[in-house]
Formats: sequence, C-alpha cells, structure tokens
Amino acid sequence: MATLIVMSGPCEGKTYPLESSSPVSVGRDDQCSFQLVDNEISRRHLQIRYDQDKRCHFAVDMRSANGVFVNGARITGDRHLDEGDVIRIGQSEIRYTEDDVTDIDLAMEHFKKTDEWKRGTTF
Repeated sequence: MATLIVMSGPCEGKTYPLESSSPVSVGRDDQCSFQLVDNEISRRHLQIRYDQDKRCHFAVDMRSANGVFVNGARITGDRHLDEGDVIRIGQSEIRYTEDDVTDIDLAMEHFKKTDEWKRGTTF
C-alpha cells in the first residue's frame, strides 16, 4: 500500500496510507481525508487518486491558490506519481512512496539521506 509522508513543514512526520479504492483529498479543511494545518495550503488543495487501469496514483491540483508542485514543477493536470516523488503544497513537502510505511522515523531518515545524495557537490 502506498503512503504519503510529510517530510517538512508544520505537519512534519505525519503519514497517510493510500488505498486504491477511493481518492484522497489533502488540505486544511477538517473534511479532507488528509488534513494538513499549513496557512499556505487551501482548504481543498490536492487530490491523490488511483487509476485501476494504469495501476498507479496521480496527483491533481484542486484549483488551489498557491499551486501543486511535483519535483519542483507546477502541475496543471493529472500528474502520474513515481516512487520517491516530492509533492510541495504550501510550506509542506510530501514524499510519495509505493511502500507501506510502518516505521516513520526510519522512512524519514531513508528519504533525507536520499535527498542528501542527490544534492551533489558545489565548487
């Protein structure tokens, strides 16, 4: 089962398991499936949905004021999610993983090390 992990922002460390049956709404509203209290996030900011035919998750901007960014690029339509993709909404960075996360500390440590490796060296 895939999981969303908040890597940074006001709700750092919060996780949400993604089931393939129903879309997940992410936002400030308490009616959202995955509520994130971040002043720069719209009440209903992002939707994560599973496409049964393609067997993958998609990120969809729900007409948010500040946009949805996947790996630094603003999305305008449905955006296919791959293992390790970083979704930024407001001040929050959310990591998408296809794994079922049982140990949040271990998962965050793993992804933070992965991010360090990607940065490279500056001269």
